[in-house]
Amino acid sequence: MKRVLKWVLGISLVAALGAALTKYLCREPQEPQAQQEAAGESPQATSSPVDTFDEEELGGEVDPELLEILVDPGDKGPLELSEDGKWLINPRNGYRYPIRQGIPVMLLDVGEKYRDPSLIRETTESE
Repeated sequence: MKRVLKWVLGISLVAALGAALTKYLCREPQEPQAQQEAAGESPQATSSPVDTFDEEELGGEVDPELLEILVDPGDKGPLELSEDGKWLINPRNGYRYPIRQGIPVMLLDVGEKYRDPSLIRETTESE
């Protein structure tokens, strides 16, 4: 009788471990915020590398051919290089796109974030 009871308990334990392992492996991947909440942590705002940058990273030489073809991702109009060579500027709406180590960051959200209304110039049809 003891032998049968040990055998049943052993099989039950193996089945329970198998079910738990299957449930773990078949679960849906969670978003980082959901993982933090599940772990009991308070979700923190995560910043992407595009959101923040050091002033030292700005600038760098951009290929002149690239500068000729780059346009604002919003209005598809031409951009101008700032005098200090650290920004691409849209003179129609004041959006500024940073140049990080020679690479323009051409995301509409970034241009809007660094918008400078003082850079807006009235344009005419002949320009």
